[in-house]
Amino acid sequence: MLSLNRLNLVIILNLFLPALLFAETVILKSGKRIEGKIIEKTDQYVKIESNGTVLYYELKYIRLIDEDKTSPRDTNFYLKSGLKYGSEAKFTEAEDELKKGLAINSSERNLQETLGMLDDLKSGKIKEEYAIHLFKGSHSLINAEYQPAITEFKAAMELNPNGPDLYYYLGVCNYSLGRYPEAISYLKKAAETKIDGEIYYYLGASHYALGQHPEAISYMRKVLEIIPDDAEAYSVIGTSKYLLGEAKQAKEALSKAKELFQKKGDYLKALDIEEFLTKLN
Repeated sequence: MLSLNRLNLVIILNLFLPALLFAETVILKSGKRIEGKIIEKTDQYVKIESNGTVLYYELKYIRLIDEDKTSPRDTNFYLKSGLKYGSEAKFTEAEDELKKGLAINSSERNLQETLGMLDDLKSGKIKEEYAIHLFKGSHSLINAEYQPAITEFKAAMELNPNGPDLYYYLGVCNYSLGRYPEAISYLKKAAETKIDGEIYYYLGASHYALGQHPEAISYMRKVLEIIPDDAEAYSVIGTSKYLLGEAKQAKEALSKAKELFQKKGDYLKALDIEEFLTKLN
């Protein structure tokens, strides 16, 4: 299963985009386009120099960042490149790209699992047509092209209804498109065959988005059974408790989320929670 950057839920359903690569164009959710050079980037914000002025934007306000083709190549670059080659049935080239990524970080899970899919193809465990749909769907997914990804994953499912992680991928794609009931339907099917914190996270996030806060809390508690230090799960629990009128429990969960975000170095998220807690007090 591809390890995905979450579309995180933080205080009152602020949606954060996945961590993005250095780029030369930033497009805000408002539609505004900023051309320039990224001079600093974290998983919380980017600073872009445009026309001699340094501008600061939090990722939660950014819709898209166009990749800078001159940026240093990292494992994500080689993963995307490998998936693209695989989607074109260029499996030798795909293998070469994935191995280049592993040379940078031999423990990178996505590269390992994608290379494993190529091994399954070589050994005849999966058919070429099925593999191509998986490659196409995965390439679209990590590029945030959710509808094309859904089309490919459904095509793969027609060939192999029991294909691993297909329900999860379809759930994440539908969640990302705001189709929360559909996301819940797919993710529940994924949860029938696999105990996984990410499946429970997106189930909880989908219920949260629908205003179904008891269900959101229940699934986020399942996340914490598997990942005890998951700051985002605590954040959703705390916000849900607040919306249910349970102020004391909300403060406890949000304080824990703030502590864990600080520990991870996600200071902007910690600050968001601190400001919200101040209002609660």
